[in-house]
Amino acid sequence: MNRILCPVSEECLRQMVEIDKLTDKDIAELLPNGTVHRVQRWRAFFGIEAIPRWSRIEVPPLEGVLRSLLVGSMLGDGRLVHRTNATYYTENHTDSQKAYLEWKVKLWGTWALPDAVKPVVWNTGGKSFPGWRFNTVAHELLNEWQELFYASHDKGWKRFLPRVVDLVDEFALAIWYLDDGHAGWWPDIIFGADEASRQVAFSIFEKFGLQPRWCPKKGNTGGFSFDQEDRALRFIDVVKPHIPECMQYKLGPFGFQGPQYQIRQRVTAERLHELVGAGVSIRGMAQQLEVGFATVDRWLDKFGIQHPRVVGRPPRKLNV
Repeated sequence: MNRILCPVSEECLRQMVEIDKLTDKDIAELLPNGTVHRVQRWRAFFGIEAIPRWSRIEVPPLEGVLRSLLVGSMLGDGRLVHRTNATYYTENHTDSQKAYLEWKVKLWGTWALPDAVKPVVWNTGGKSFPGWRFNTVAHELLNEWQELFYASHDKGWKRFLPRVVDLVDEFALAIWYLDDGHAGWWPDIIFGADEASRQVAFSIFEKFGLQPRWCPKKGNTGGFSFDQEDRALRFIDVVKPHIPECMQYKLGPFGFQGPQYQIRQRVTAERLHELVGAGVSIRGMAQQLEVGFATVDRWLDKFGIQHPRVVGRPPRKLNV
């Protein structure tokens, strides 16, 4: 049987394979006397290698918001799984955080597989816990990120290398908090990597002027706690603009934002000056500020503000 020659030139066939990224089946349908087997033989004759399936997937570059999403998620709940020549991203969340996972999927765009968010069940300690899982397509572009966050292609714990610090912006930090953070008395972030990774994490916080306290639990596991009011407020200010509606509960109210905190938010030096300047009595100030008469009197003394009705009274010495 005579060999059927390729009806197009090597240059044209190479264009179809490498530039147009057509499958052997697609090419066979375009060429006279084409079959998948013949296209494979024509490629072999010209030395044209088949391109991997992932290279046919049109995905946006990993930059901007998408890069920050990937970095923040890898600091948190995300995983990168290497498969031969390509890597895919995956993430699991509890049933109550399905909306959060769907929000992330929208940001991933065409990286996300069709019907990306799928149900999953974890079996732990004899109990079943429903949740949701999301996978991206596998792609060569994710290989370098897998190598950044893991020491091995096969398995192992995530690790943070120093060069991660420059990749973390406010959005990435917010994603990390949304994944692993907790809104208790103070905001905190659970952490479970090795000592070297923990030092990198401290460097990330320092980049934003943050100084959390490390609270060890067991082994390498512990948490970063923003356990002073100024630390907590600074952290909240950094991440707040990037928190989606479905995760607003991560912004509190925190335990430290109790009655005394609320009073301090209302009884400020600026507000007291304003009320004194308007000629409001101390009792009237107390009503407007929703605090007691003695509280207004005490805070006037603290800020050194003299009320016209008590002129000449020396400020009291307060331990505040």
